[in-house]
Amino acid sequence: MIAILCGMQSVHAEDEELPLLPQGPLLFKFVTPEMFQADYWINLLPDPDRVLKTPQELKFFNWEITQMTSERVDLFAMELEKPGSVIRRVIEADYKTVSNRKLFDVYDKYVPKSFFETEVLPILGTDQIPSTIKIQWGAATRATSVRALPTMKKVLEEKADYEFDQLQFTQIKLWTPVAIYHRTMNSEWYFVQAPYSRGWVKAKDIAVFDSRDEVKRYAKSDSFLDVTGESAPVCFDPLCDDGTGTVAAYFRPSMGTVIPFSTKDAANYVVYLPIRGSGGNVSIRKAYLSRKADVTEGFPAFTQRNIIKQAFKLLGARYGWGGQYDGRDCSGFTHDVYLSMGVDMPRDSKYQGLIGTQLGHFEYGEESENKLITLEHAIPGTTILRMPKHLMLYLGKVNGRHYIIHSTWAERIGTDPVADEKNRINQVVLSDLSLNGDSYLGSLFERIISMNDLN
Repeated sequence: MIAILCGMQSVHAEDEELPLLPQGPLLFKFVTPEMFQADYWINLLPDPDRVLKTPQELKFFNWEITQMTSERVDLFAMELEKPGSVIRRVIEADYKTVSNRKLFDVYDKYVPKSFFETEVLPILGTDQIPSTIKIQWGAATRATSVRALPTMKKVLEEKADYEFDQLQFTQIKLWTPVAIYHRTMNSEWYFVQAPYSRGWVKAKDIAVFDSRDEVKRYAKSDSFLDVTGESAPVCFDPLCDDGTGTVAAYFRPSMGTVIPFSTKDAANYVVYLPIRGSGGNVSIRKAYLSRKADVTEGFPAFTQRNIIKQAFKLLGARYGWGGQYDGRDCSGFTHDVYLSMGVDMPRDSKYQGLIGTQLGHFEYGEESENKLITLEHAIPGTTILRMPKHLMLYLGKVNGRHYIIHSTWAERIGTDPVADEKNRINQVVLSDLSLNGDSYLGSLFERIISMNDLN
Protein backbone atom coordinates (compact mmCIF):
# COMPACT_ATOMS: atom_id res chain seq x y z
CA MET A 1 0.00 0.00 0.00
CA ILE A 2 1.20 3.52 -0.84
CA ALA A 3 -0.22 6.63 0.78
CA ILE A 4 0.37 9.55 -1.59
CA LEU A 5 1.04 12.62 0.51
CA CYS A 6 0.59 15.43 -2.02
CA GLY A 7 -1.57 14.70 -5.06
CA MET A 8 -0.18 14.41 -8.60
CA GLN A 9 1.96 16.45 -10.95
CA SER A 10 2.59 16.53 -14.69
CA VAL A 11 6.23 16.25 -15.72
CA HIS A 12 7.55 17.70 -18.98
CA ALA A 13 10.87 17.19 -20.74
CA GLU A 14 11.38 19.49 -23.71
CA ASP A 15 8.21 18.95 -25.84
CA GLU A 16 7.34 15.59 -24.36
CA GLU A 17 4.57 15.09 -21.86
CA LEU A 18 4.99 12.07 -19.62
CA PRO A 19 2.26 10.21 -17.72
CA LEU A 20 1.09 11.75 -14.46
CA LEU A 21 3.38 10.86 -11.58
CA PRO A 22 2.86 10.91 -7.81
CA GLN A 23 4.35 13.92 -6.10
CA GLY A 24 6.70 12.80 -3.37
CA PRO A 25 7.86 11.82 -1.00
CA LEU A 26 5.71 8.67 -0.97
CA LEU A 27 4.72 7.01 2.28
CA PHE A 28 5.11 3.26 1.98
CA LYS A 29 3.89 0.60 4.37
CA PHE A 30 6.19 0.28 7.41
CA VAL A 31 7.49 3.84 6.86
CA THR A 32 6.48 6.67 9.18
CA PRO A 33 6.67 10.41 8.35
CA GLU A 34 9.43 11.04 10.91
CA MET A 35 11.61 8.60 8.96
CA PHE A 36 11.72 11.14 6.12
CA GLN A 37 14.22 13.18 8.13
CA ALA A 38 17.92 12.39 7.81
CA ASP A 39 18.36 13.04 11.54
CA TYR A 40 16.02 10.15 12.35
CA TRP A 41 18.61 7.74 10.91
CA ILE A 42 21.65 9.69 12.05
CA ASN A 43 20.43 9.63 15.66
CA LEU A 44 20.41 5.82 15.57
CA LEU A 45 24.17 5.76 14.99
CA PRO A 46 26.70 5.52 17.85
CA ASP A 47 29.29 7.83 16.27
CA PRO A 48 27.93 9.48 13.08
CA ASP A 49 30.65 12.15 12.93
CA ARG A 50 33.63 9.81 12.95
CA VAL A 51 35.68 10.42 9.81
CA LEU A 52 35.60 7.14 7.89
CA LYS A 53 38.21 8.13 5.32
CA THR A 54 40.61 11.05 5.42
CA PRO A 55 41.21 13.03 2.20
CA GLN A 56 44.39 11.03 1.65
CA GLU A 57 42.55 7.74 2.20
CA LEU A 58 39.83 8.86 -0.21
CA LYS A 59 42.50 9.60 -2.80
CA PHE A 60 43.83 6.05 -2.43
CA PHE A 61 40.27 4.65 -2.52
CA ASN A 62 39.64 6.49 -5.79
CA TRP A 63 42.84 5.00 -7.19
CA GLU A 64 41.56 1.53 -6.20
CA ILE A 65 38.26 2.23 -7.95
CA THR A 66 40.17 3.13 -11.10
CA GLN A 67 42.10 -0.13 -10.95
CA MET A 68 39.05 -2.35 -10.48
CA THR A 69 36.68 -0.59 -12.90
CA SER A 70 37.36 -1.39 -16.54
CA GLU A 71 35.08 1.37 -17.84
CA ARG A 72 37.07 4.06 -15.98
CA VAL A 73 39.37 6.08 -18.22
CA ASP A 74 41.83 8.63 -16.87
CA LEU A 75 41.69 11.22 -19.64
CA PHE A 76 44.72 13.04 -18.27
CA ALA A 77 46.89 9.93 -18.54
CA MET A 78 45.65 8.50 -21.84
CA GLU A 79 47.40 8.75 -25.19
CA LEU A 80 47.26 11.95 -27.28
CA GLU A 81 46.54 10.03 -30.48
CA LYS A 82 44.26 7.11 -31.31
CA PRO A 83 44.23 4.66 -34.24
CA GLY A 84 41.36 5.68 -36.49
CA SER A 85 40.48 2.05 -37.21
CA VAL A 86 39.66 1.48 -33.51
CA ILE A 87 37.17 4.37 -33.34
CA ARG A 88 35.69 3.45 -36.72
CA ARG A 89 34.98 -0.10 -35.54
CA VAL A 90 33.38 1.12 -32.30
CA ILE A 91 31.07 3.59 -34.08
CA GLU A 92 30.07 1.09 -36.75
CA ALA A 93 29.49 -1.67 -34.18
CA ASP A 94 27.23 0.59 -32.09
CA TYR A 95 25.24 1.52 -35.20
CA LYS A 96 24.85 -2.09 -36.28
CA THR A 97 23.80 -3.24 -32.80
CA VAL A 98 21.08 -0.59 -32.41
CA SER A 99 19.76 -0.57 -35.97
CA ASN A 100 19.30 -4.37 -35.94
CA ARG A 101 17.17 -4.35 -32.80
CA LYS A 102 13.37 -4.38 -32.75
CA LEU A 103 12.55 -1.06 -31.14
CA PHE A 104 9.51 1.19 -30.68
CA ASP A 105 8.95 4.94 -30.59
CA VAL A 106 6.97 6.90 -27.96
CA TYR A 107 3.80 6.34 -30.00
CA ASP A 108 4.22 2.55 -29.67
CA LYS A 109 5.08 2.28 -33.36
CA TYR A 110 7.87 0.05 -34.64
CA VAL A 111 11.01 2.02 -35.55
CA PRO A 112 11.92 0.81 -39.05
CA LYS A 113 15.51 0.17 -40.02
CA SER A 114 15.04 2.81 -42.70
CA PHE A 115 15.05 5.47 -39.97
CA PHE A 116 18.62 4.59 -39.05
CA GLU A 117 19.64 4.23 -42.71
CA THR A 118 18.33 7.67 -43.69
CA GLU A 119 18.66 9.76 -40.50
CA VAL A 120 21.76 8.36 -38.76
CA LEU A 121 24.03 6.44 -41.13
CA PRO A 122 24.59 9.35 -43.59
CA ILE A 123 25.96 11.63 -40.87
CA LEU A 124 28.27 9.12 -39.14
CA GLY A 125 31.10 9.90 -41.55
CA THR A 126 33.23 6.93 -40.54
CA ASP A 127 34.93 6.99 -43.95
CA GLN A 128 36.27 10.42 -43.01
CA ILE A 129 38.11 9.16 -39.91
CA PRO A 130 41.87 9.44 -40.51
CA SER A 131 44.27 6.55 -39.92
CA THR A 132 45.57 8.38 -36.83
CA ILE A 133 43.29 10.61 -34.79
CA LYS A 134 44.85 13.58 -33.07
CA ILE A 135 42.59 13.90 -30.08
CA GLN A 136 40.96 17.21 -29.27
CA TRP A 137 40.10 18.05 -25.68
CA GLY A 138 37.00 19.66 -24.31
CA ALA A 139 34.71 20.07 -21.32
CA ALA A 140 30.95 19.99 -20.90
CA THR A 141 29.41 23.45 -20.69
CA ARG A 142 26.32 22.02 -18.98
CA ALA A 143 24.89 18.65 -18.02
CA THR A 144 24.43 16.76 -21.29
CA SER A 145 23.47 13.31 -22.51
CA VAL A 146 25.86 10.69 -23.83
CA ARG A 147 24.06 8.71 -26.55
CA ALA A 148 24.63 5.44 -28.39
CA LEU A 149 23.92 7.18 -31.72
CA PRO A 150 23.92 10.84 -32.79
CA THR A 151 20.18 11.42 -32.51
CA MET A 152 17.78 12.51 -29.78
CA LYS A 153 15.02 10.24 -31.07
CA LYS A 154 13.75 8.13 -28.19
CA VAL A 155 13.59 4.41 -28.93
CA LEU A 156 12.07 1.86 -26.55
CA GLU A 157 12.58 -1.85 -26.01
CA GLU A 158 8.90 -2.38 -25.16
CA LYS A 159 5.77 -0.45 -26.06
CA ALA A 160 4.81 2.20 -23.47
CA ASP A 161 8.24 1.83 -21.80
CA TYR A 162 8.58 5.61 -21.95
CA GLU A 163 11.17 6.01 -19.22
CA PHE A 164 13.80 3.78 -20.83
CA ASP A 165 15.39 5.24 -23.94
CA GLN A 166 17.66 2.55 -25.35
CA LEU A 167 19.99 5.15 -26.87
CA GLN A 168 20.67 6.90 -23.57
CA PHE A 169 23.95 5.89 -21.94
CA THR A 170 24.27 8.49 -19.21
CA GLN A 171 24.50 12.20 -18.49
CA ILE A 172 27.78 13.97 -17.81
CA LYS A 173 28.01 17.06 -15.62
CA LEU A 174 29.26 20.59 -16.13
CA TRP A 175 33.07 20.70 -16.45
CA THR A 176 33.34 16.96 -17.21
CA PRO A 177 36.46 16.62 -19.41
CA VAL A 178 36.12 14.75 -22.71
CA ALA A 179 38.46 13.44 -25.39
CA ILE A 180 36.97 14.24 -28.81
CA TYR A 181 37.57 11.52 -31.38
CA HIS A 182 35.22 12.35 -34.24
CA ARG A 183 32.32 14.57 -35.30
CA THR A 184 29.28 13.96 -37.50
CA MET A 185 29.17 15.23 -41.06
CA ASN A 186 26.85 18.06 -39.99
CA SER A 187 29.17 18.90 -37.05
CA GLU A 188 26.23 18.73 -34.61
CA TRP A 189 27.59 15.78 -32.60
CA TYR A 190 30.96 14.76 -31.16
CA PHE A 191 31.99 11.17 -30.50
CA VAL A 192 33.82 11.42 -27.17
CA GLN A 193 35.42 9.55 -24.31
CA ALA A 194 34.35 10.79 -20.88
CA PRO A 195 35.77 9.41 -17.61
CA TYR A 196 33.12 6.66 -17.33
CA SER A 197 31.37 6.65 -20.68
CA ARG A 198 32.00 6.77 -24.41
CA GLY A 199 29.45 7.90 -26.98
CA TRP A 200 27.84 10.80 -28.81
CA VAL A 201 27.21 14.21 -27.22
CA LYS A 202 25.76 17.38 -28.72
CA ALA A 203 28.58 19.58 -29.97
CA LYS A 204 26.80 22.70 -28.69
CA ASP A 205 27.31 21.40 -25.13
CA ILE A 206 31.08 20.94 -25.44
CA ALA A 207 33.71 23.71 -25.42
CA VAL A 208 36.98 22.81 -27.14
CA PHE A 209 40.27 23.72 -25.45
CA ASP A 210 43.66 24.31 -27.07
CA SER A 211 45.25 21.52 -25.03
CA ARG A 212 44.56 18.82 -22.49
CA ASP A 213 46.66 20.65 -19.91
CA GLU A 214 44.36 23.65 -20.20
CA VAL A 215 41.32 21.49 -19.49
CA LYS A 216 43.09 19.94 -16.53
CA ARG A 217 43.99 23.33 -15.06
CA TYR A 218 40.30 24.04 -14.52
CA ALA A 219 38.72 20.57 -14.21
CA LYS A 220 41.30 19.49 -11.61
CA SER A 221 41.71 22.81 -9.83
CA ASP A 222 42.50 22.68 -6.10
CA SER A 223 40.13 25.63 -5.58
CA PHE A 224 36.67 24.27 -6.28
CA LEU A 225 33.10 24.29 -5.06
CA ASP A 226 31.28 21.01 -4.57
CA VAL A 227 27.52 21.13 -5.19
CA THR A 228 26.10 19.41 -2.11
CA GLY A 229 22.47 20.32 -2.67
CA GLU A 230 20.12 18.72 -5.20
CA SER A 231 21.33 21.57 -7.42
CA ALA A 232 22.74 25.09 -7.08
CA PRO A 233 21.96 28.26 -9.11
CA VAL A 234 24.78 29.80 -11.14
CA CYS A 235 24.23 33.32 -12.50
CA PHE A 236 26.01 35.94 -14.59
CA ASP A 237 24.66 38.65 -12.31
CA PRO A 238 26.10 39.11 -8.79
CA LEU A 239 22.58 39.86 -7.50
CA CYS A 240 21.67 36.22 -7.99
CA ASP A 241 20.93 34.70 -4.57
CA ASP A 242 19.69 31.23 -3.61
CA GLY A 243 17.43 30.99 -6.65
CA THR A 244 14.43 32.77 -5.12
CA GLY A 245 15.43 36.33 -6.04
CA THR A 246 14.61 38.42 -9.09
CA VAL A 247 17.58 37.28 -11.18
CA ALA A 248 17.10 34.03 -13.04
CA ALA A 249 19.85 31.43 -12.73
CA TYR A 250 21.82 30.75 -15.90
CA PHE A 251 21.49 27.07 -15.01
CA ARG A 252 21.55 24.78 -12.00
CA PRO A 253 24.38 22.21 -11.87
CA SER A 254 23.38 19.09 -9.94
CA MET A 255 24.70 17.39 -6.82
CA GLY A 256 28.29 16.25 -7.16
CA THR A 257 29.24 18.87 -9.76
CA VAL A 258 32.69 20.35 -9.11
CA ILE A 259 33.13 23.98 -10.21
CA PRO A 260 36.48 25.84 -10.08
CA PHE A 261 36.28 29.22 -8.34
CA SER A 262 38.60 32.19 -7.99
CA THR A 263 37.44 34.46 -5.17
CA LYS A 264 34.55 35.06 -2.81
CA ASP A 265 32.97 37.98 -1.00
CA ALA A 266 30.21 38.27 1.59
CA ALA A 267 27.51 37.45 -0.96
CA ASN A 268 28.97 35.26 -3.70
CA TYR A 269 31.59 32.89 -4.95
CA VAL A 270 33.11 33.92 -8.27
CA VAL A 271 33.31 30.75 -10.36
CA TYR A 272 34.69 29.84 -13.77
CA LEU A 273 32.43 28.48 -16.52
CA PRO A 274 33.49 27.00 -19.88
CA ILE A 275 31.47 28.75 -22.59
CA ARG A 276 31.39 27.46 -26.17
CA GLY A 277 32.39 30.32 -28.40
CA SER A 278 32.84 30.87 -32.10
CA GLY A 279 33.76 27.69 -33.91
CA GLY A 280 33.32 25.68 -30.74
CA ASN A 281 36.39 27.01 -28.96
CA VAL A 282 36.23 27.65 -25.24
CA SER A 283 35.78 31.02 -23.63
CA ILE A 284 36.27 31.01 -19.87
CA ARG A 285 33.73 33.30 -18.24
CA LYS A 286 33.31 34.33 -14.63
CA ALA A 287 29.91 33.77 -13.01
CA TYR A 288 28.41 33.94 -9.54
CA LEU A 289 27.23 31.34 -7.10
CA SER A 290 25.57 32.57 -3.92
CA ARG A 291 27.19 31.91 -0.54
CA LYS A 292 23.64 30.89 0.52
CA ALA A 293 23.62 28.01 -1.96
CA ASP A 294 24.10 24.43 -0.81
CA VAL A 295 27.76 24.09 -1.78
CA THR A 296 31.04 23.50 0.06
CA GLU A 297 34.61 24.58 -0.56
CA GLY A 298 36.18 21.23 -1.21
CA PHE A 299 34.43 18.03 -0.22
CA PRO A 300 32.59 17.50 3.10
CA ALA A 301 34.12 15.12 5.64
CA PHE A 302 33.44 11.48 4.74
CA THR A 303 31.17 10.58 7.67
CA GLN A 304 27.94 8.64 8.06
CA ARG A 305 26.15 11.85 9.01
CA ASN A 306 27.19 13.64 5.85
CA ILE A 307 26.48 10.68 3.55
CA ILE A 308 22.96 10.21 4.94
CA LYS A 309 22.28 13.96 4.82
CA GLN A 310 23.29 13.99 1.16
CA ALA A 311 21.02 11.04 0.38
CA PHE A 312 17.97 12.62 2.02
CA LYS A 313 18.43 15.87 0.10
CA LEU A 314 17.34 13.82 -2.93
CA LEU A 315 14.30 12.19 -1.31
CA GLY A 316 11.43 12.68 -3.76
CA ALA A 317 13.76 13.77 -6.60
CA ARG A 318 12.70 12.57 -10.03
CA TYR A 319 13.77 9.24 -11.49
CA GLY A 320 15.57 9.55 -14.82
CA TRP A 321 17.04 6.63 -16.76
CA GLY A 322 20.61 7.59 -17.65
CA GLY A 323 20.02 11.08 -16.28
CA GLN A 324 17.08 11.89 -18.54
CA TYR A 325 14.62 14.61 -17.48
CA ASP A 326 17.39 15.92 -15.18
CA GLY A 327 16.61 12.96 -12.94
CA ARG A 328 18.57 10.07 -11.47
CA ASP A 329 18.16 6.33 -11.89
CA CYS A 330 19.23 3.97 -9.10
CA SER A 331 22.96 4.17 -9.82
CA GLY A 332 22.69 7.87 -10.69
CA PHE A 333 21.34 8.49 -7.19
CA THR A 334 24.17 6.66 -5.41
CA HIS A 335 26.66 8.15 -7.87
CA ASP A 336 25.68 11.72 -7.02
CA VAL A 337 25.54 11.11 -3.26
CA TYR A 338 29.04 9.64 -3.12
CA LEU A 339 30.47 11.92 -5.80
CA SER A 340 29.51 14.88 -3.63
CA MET A 341 31.56 13.25 -0.85
CA GLY A 342 34.66 13.03 -3.03
CA VAL A 343 34.28 9.38 -4.09
CA ASP A 344 35.10 8.84 -7.78
CA MET A 345 32.03 6.67 -8.10
CA PRO A 346 31.44 4.54 -11.22
CA ARG A 347 28.22 5.42 -13.03
CA ASP A 348 27.08 1.87 -13.86
CA SER A 349 25.32 -0.24 -11.21
CA LYS A 350 27.40 -3.31 -12.07
CA TYR A 351 30.66 -1.55 -11.19
CA GLN A 352 29.21 0.25 -8.18
CA GLY A 353 28.40 -3.19 -6.79
CA LEU A 354 32.05 -4.23 -7.07
CA ILE A 355 33.92 -1.41 -5.33
CA GLY A 356 34.88 -1.30 -1.67
CA THR A 357 34.71 -4.35 0.61
CA GLN A 358 32.50 -7.20 -0.55
CA LEU A 359 30.31 -8.30 2.35
CA GLY A 360 28.47 -11.10 0.62
CA HIS A 361 27.25 -12.62 -2.65
CA PHE A 362 23.96 -14.51 -2.94
CA GLU A 363 21.94 -16.50 -5.41
CA TYR A 364 19.00 -14.70 -7.00
CA GLY A 365 15.90 -15.35 -4.89
CA GLU A 366 17.94 -16.77 -2.03
CA GLU A 367 16.27 -16.04 1.31
CA SER A 368 19.05 -17.28 3.47
CA GLU A 369 20.25 -16.86 7.00
CA ASN A 370 23.57 -15.76 5.55
CA LYS A 371 21.88 -12.79 3.91
CA LEU A 372 20.24 -11.77 7.18
CA ILE A 373 23.49 -12.19 9.09
CA THR A 374 25.29 -10.03 6.53
CA LEU A 375 22.63 -7.33 6.85
CA GLU A 376 23.10 -7.32 10.61
CA HIS A 377 26.70 -6.24 10.04
CA ALA A 378 25.93 -3.75 7.27
CA ILE A 379 27.01 -0.17 8.04
CA PRO A 380 24.31 2.47 7.47
CA GLY A 381 25.32 5.04 4.90
CA THR A 382 28.26 3.14 3.44
CA THR A 383 26.66 -0.18 2.44
CA ILE A 384 25.21 -0.68 -1.04
CA LEU A 385 22.74 -3.50 -1.64
CA ARG A 386 22.58 -4.73 -5.22
CA MET A 387 19.98 -6.75 -7.05
CA PRO A 388 19.80 -7.38 -10.81
CA LYS A 389 19.55 -3.92 -12.43
CA HIS A 390 18.98 -2.06 -9.15
CA LEU A 391 20.97 -0.52 -6.29
CA MET A 392 19.93 0.63 -2.82
CA LEU A 393 21.69 2.56 -0.06
CA TYR A 394 21.33 0.91 3.34
CA LEU A 395 20.04 3.08 6.23
CA GLY A 396 19.64 0.75 9.19
CA LYS A 397 17.30 -1.53 11.11
CA VAL A 398 14.15 -0.44 12.97
CA ASN A 399 11.77 -2.84 14.73
CA GLY A 400 13.31 -5.82 12.97
CA ARG A 401 13.00 -4.28 9.50
CA HIS A 402 15.88 -3.20 7.27
CA TYR A 403 15.45 0.13 5.50
CA ILE A 404 16.96 1.63 2.37
CA ILE A 405 16.81 4.81 0.32
CA HIS A 406 16.86 4.35 -3.46
CA SER A 407 15.70 5.77 -6.79
CA THR A 408 13.14 3.54 -8.47
CA TRP A 409 10.67 3.88 -11.30
CA ALA A 410 7.93 1.44 -10.21
CA GLU A 411 6.64 -0.94 -7.56
CA ARG A 412 5.47 -4.28 -8.96
CA ILE A 413 2.17 -5.30 -7.34
CA GLY A 414 0.84 -8.16 -9.50
CA THR A 415 1.46 -11.89 -9.58
CA ASP A 416 1.08 -12.24 -13.37
CA PRO A 417 4.34 -11.48 -15.25
CA VAL A 418 2.42 -10.95 -18.50
CA ALA A 419 0.11 -8.31 -17.08
CA ASP A 420 3.04 -6.92 -15.08
CA GLU A 421 0.91 -4.68 -12.87
CA LYS A 422 2.81 -1.86 -11.26
CA ASN A 423 2.54 1.46 -9.51
CA ARG A 424 4.76 4.06 -11.17
CA ILE A 425 6.95 5.78 -8.58
CA ASN A 426 9.67 7.53 -10.60
CA GLN A 427 11.52 9.12 -7.72
CA VAL A 428 13.90 8.61 -4.80
CA VAL A 429 12.02 6.82 -2.03
CA LEU A 430 12.48 5.42 1.46
CA SER A 431 11.24 1.87 2.01
CA ASP A 432 12.02 -1.34 3.81
CA LEU A 433 13.19 -4.47 2.02
CA SER A 434 9.73 -6.05 1.91
CA LEU A 435 8.74 -3.74 -0.99
CA ASN A 436 7.44 -5.71 -4.03
CA GLY A 437 6.97 -8.74 -1.78
CA ASP A 438 3.48 -9.53 -3.09
CA SER A 439 4.54 -9.48 -6.76
CA TYR A 440 5.73 -12.21 -9.09
CA LEU A 441 9.27 -10.85 -8.83
CA GLY A 442 9.51 -11.16 -5.05
CA SER A 443 10.63 -8.64 -2.44
CA LEU A 444 13.71 -6.47 -2.61
CA PHE A 445 15.25 -8.65 0.09
CA GLU A 446 14.69 -11.84 -1.92
CA ARG A 447 16.35 -10.31 -4.98
CA ILE A 448 19.53 -9.01 -3.33
CA ILE A 449 22.56 -10.63 -4.96
CA SER A 450 25.42 -8.74 -3.29
CA MET A 451 26.33 -6.25 -0.58
CA ASN A 452 29.42 -4.06 -0.52
CA ASP A 453 30.74 -1.53 1.95
CA LEU A 454 32.42 1.67 0.75
CA ASN A 455 34.03 2.37 4.14
